[in-house]
Amino acid sequence: MNLSFVKDDTTLVDTPLSRPCDGQNRPVFLAHLSDIHVTANSAWTKSDLFSKRFTGWINLKIFGRGFRFRNTNEILSALMKDIKSHNLDSIVFSGDATALGFEEEMAKAAELLGLNGPDALPGLAVPGNHDYQTASCAAQNHFENHFSSWQKGERIGDHVYPFAQKIGNIWVVAVNSSTPNRLPWDARGCVGSDQLQRLKMLFDQLDDSRRILVTHYPVKIASGQKERKIRALRDLDSLLNVAAKGKVSLWLHGHRHDQFYHPTSSDVPFPVLCAGSATQNGKWSYSRYSILHGKLGVECRSFNPGTGLFHKAESFDLDLPYTY
Repeated sequence: MNLSFVKDDTTLVDTPLSRPCDGQNRPVFLAHLSDIHVTANSAWTKSDLFSKRFTGWINLKIFGRGFRFRNTNEILSALMKDIKSHNLDSIVFSGDATALGFEEEMAKAAELLGLNGPDALPGLAVPGNHDYQTASCAAQNHFENHFSSWQKGERIGDHVYPFAQKIGNIWVVAVNSSTPNRLPWDARGCVGSDQLQRLKMLFDQLDDSRRILVTHYPVKIASGQKERKIRALRDLDSLLNVAAKGKVSLWLHGHRHDQFYHPTSSDVPFPVLCAGSATQNGKWSYSRYSILHGKLGVECRSFNPGTGLFHKAESFDLDLPYTY
């Protein structure tokens, strides 16, 4: 069953999240954002003209993606002000920082998210398929280099992914589900057997605190159906199996630009939440979470063009499974 958010643009009064005393009885507060698709003046090479980057540029310039993200800079400025106005523990970014995977876009996205400033917020980030638009940008670690401050954590050896951050009394575990694809219509992802094996090892090394998994790719789309094959995670079933055995309580993702969630079901033993796109015109969403013991409080935040601010659009609670 899918329960999509119902946006209420007339809701303009915020309900601030309160903080009880520190310790195991204090909630962990997170902001979850995704799919910002920043553009920048970038240096093209001849090889780019024969890569998926060129078809991405056509989509951006001719088929309307650029128009849908025309206010990205202004929206991100409002979003970061909104996040900083609340006393949150960390940011979770679930990928697609860029439109075409250029390093110039990556650097600009990191700047707009405040990663380089003196008041930079703590965070955790995984790349999206647009950030790995070509094999060269993935191989050169453009995303990992510019988002390095949001990629600190416990790892297996020298491998970047997966990694886990301890935030309060929970573990947030980052998995890279994105991979370069050559064909213009191919937007699939893949975790890979090696990373899955490291994820198993990482779960074994973590203490018994509650675990949240973060990927770019979804488990299901808003309707509850599987993602189309050309946009899906190739090894989703294998990752679901490892996550269930690893006692994950919650899965966070992006990739889809609508905000939605799925509660625990017979085929997925934990809730799954999509942040939607923070910057696509008309969607403009991110989420705030409060987590305490087996309860997840969710507050959907949506941008109101009339006020130039983000406001609460919907809120609800979910029970988190805990099998230790």
